[in-house]
Amino acid sequence: MSVQTRELDRYLSTIILGVLILLVALQVVMRVVFLSPLIGAEELARYFLICVVFLGAPFAARTGGHIRMEELLQRFPTKIRFAISFLIGLSAILVFGIVSVGSVITLFRNLQNRTATLSIPFPIFIAPTVLGFVLLTYEYTRTLIESYKRKR
Repeated sequence: MSVQTRELDRYLSTIILGVLILLVALQVVMRVVFLSPLIGAEELARYFLICVVFLGAPFAARTGGHIRMEELLQRFPTKIRFAISFLIGLSAILVFGIVSVGSVITLFRNLQNRTATLSIPFPIFIAPTVLGFVLLTYEYTRTLIESYKRKR
């Protein structure tokens, strides 16, 4: 996967976050100033929030932005540190892989469903979640392989 393709999640989640902020601000103005809320704005904001979280998570994993306990890890000898990091990476791959499969199953079991207000097809609504978990699994697999190669 090229560097530009791998950075797509970063740009997409940034743009979607901007749209989410604008949507919420517009909803507040419409509700408070004009006493006429936008129909479906909460549902659309929920969708954009899902997109931001699950499309941004692979970027956070790739850049080391997830919560880590570096200070604690640094107290261990190098071999133990590598073993702990390896187990953390392996468990992340396992967990995100299982959740990826579960989210794909959920998507296929709800092909006919739609959201309540805007009638967004459920596959579109859950697609960012599926994509995010699949990309998280990929990023942690890639990171684990790279760290193993560096260790050897």
